[in-house]
Amino acid sequence: MRVSKIVISITVPIFLIMLFASLLTTKQYLLLSEGLYEEHEAIEFDHEYVSDRVMGYLNYRYKSLDIGSFDGDTESVFGDEELRHMDDVKNLYTMLRLVALGSLVVAVSLSYYIFKKDKKELIRTYKNLYYGPMVFIVILGGYMIIDFGGAFTMFHKLFFSNDDWQLSSTDALIQLLPFKFWLTSAVIILVLFASSIAGIHFVFKKIERKRYS
Repeated sequence: MRVSKIVISITVPIFLIMLFASLLTTKQYLLLSEGLYEEHEAIEFDHEYVSDRVMGYLNYRYKSLDIGSFDGDTESVFGDEELRHMDDVKNLYTMLRLVALGSLVVAVSLSYYIFKKDKKELIRTYKNLYYGPMVFIVILGGYMIIDFGGAFTMFHKLFFSNDDWQLSSTDALIQLLPFKFWLTSAVIILVLFASSIAGIHFVFKKIERKRYS
């Protein structure tokens, strides 16, 4: 049962991180950020149209990102490096989605197993779930505060095998999704993640007190 508890403490946070990260791949989220960053002032393409196509591409609604600056335009708004990078991003995102789905299945299965064995132990497992995520949040959050640029670079070097992500400030993809967009998004994800972990702790702590005190 100890191994099951450890696996749950890993798989639940993985699923939650990916759940909140999925907010970044919605057209609505991109539209909310429109005009918030100085890079957006240089945008000459249709922000809503391109946002829809980019997010639709990542979510399998569109097969290609070889699109123009607006609907009906035939001159590609993205360069070859941008298209290659977005292809890599889609592959990575697909892999992470599968990992998240697998984590959810494993977590639910093991939770049911522990529930059948010992309901009190299941409650304790989720009540104490915050230990690992707390360390993760402190380390990652601290790193982001000290050097988000370094963290951003490390992420790309870790998950991408080429330099296609090193785009120019004049590229449409950078204008649409500038550096500060990712900083803001990372903070939002960490806040949501921390809040959800804290919520799980307090809910199961309350359940434990109500049933076993």
